[in-house]
Amino acid sequence: MSTLLVRRIGSLCTCDPQVGPPPGVIEDAALTARDGVITFAGRETDLNSSALPLDTVEVDASGLAVVPGFIDAHTHIVWLGERSEEYAQRAGGWTYQEIAAAGGGIRATVRDTARGDVDALAAAARERARRMLRHGTTTVEIKSGYGLTKAAEMRQLDAALRLRSDPGLPDVVATYLPLHAPPEGDREAFIDAVCIQGIDAAAQRARFVDAFCDEGAFTVAECERVLTAARARGLGIKLHAEQLSHSGGAMLAARLGAVSADHLEHAGEADLRALAAASVVGVVLPGAALVLGGPPPPGRQILDAGARLAVATDCNPGTCYSESMPLMVSLPPRGAPPRWASWTADRCAPECAATQ
Repeated sequence: MSTLLVRRIGSLCTCDPQVGPPPGVIEDAALTARDGVITFAGRETDLNSSALPLDTVEVDASGLAVVPGFIDAHTHIVWLGERSEEYAQRAGGWTYQEIAAAGGGIRATVRDTARGDVDALAAAARERARRMLRHGTTTVEIKSGYGLTKAAEMRQLDAALRLRSDPGLPDVVATYLPLHAPPEGDREAFIDAVCIQGIDAAAQRARFVDAFCDEGAFTVAECERVLTAARARGLGIKLHAEQLSHSGGAMLAARLGAVSADHLEHAGEADLRALAAASVVGVVLPGAALVLGGPPPPGRQILDAGARLAVATDCNPGTCYSESMPLMVSLPPRGAPPRWASWTADRCAPECAATQ
């Protein structure tokens, strides 16, 4: 790789508050990188351009802003089929649980996705990933979860890895999500199969294992079995927690030292303090919370508890079909509907407000 020089930057966002006003903005800036590593980020007048190699590739920003690419840390973009009818049902007052009981929800996508091979799954996900890149996302986590069977779950992970090999798409981090929708048969046998065959196969493909710990999904005990097995296999662990009810998932994430606990709409103060003490990142998914009409994610409370906060799209066919990280970042501080009246700018991270 050659050296890259980006000059005549109007505003360079460094995310380092020590170098400028939040989020670390440097005006009239330049940036250089060599072999993918940033070697200079500062005012252009401080750059010694004569020291740059002759093969330097120069980009003129013409006074525009230069910002880091978004990392979308929670998505489900490998799927087939569509669930547009559910949005109409939800607008008519149906709950998440009622839609699932009528044959919709995750199981509807499982049925459609099961019919696709890796080529079809990768082709569908590729278009979503391209839209993500156009929205500024340069790294995306992709979960399985629409397979239930080991073979179907592995096809989804293989499709995610196909995207990783495409230089024109965001970088991909794969996550195995075997506990997404409850099985129709023997739950104990299903959990056993996941802990033995599923995790072993996923370890060759995925970096993390995730589980949906909530009402109508999986219990704390069931999730703990799978996540403990994943950790023993050397995989990182994540958890869908406290989305639809107060299930105990956040405390489980803290006890197991998970990388993240995601959703957290029904988490309490003690939950968030436990996440902070265990260095678990709280990932909020404002798009899904808005579509489901529940309480807003506790972004400000996560920070006040001392935990780290991340925002992600939760891009999926049923509860948040959006690839836009800029939209998710903009949701907390403004435009809150009446049921989100308490979710105002003063409760959200000042850092988030500064990036809009």
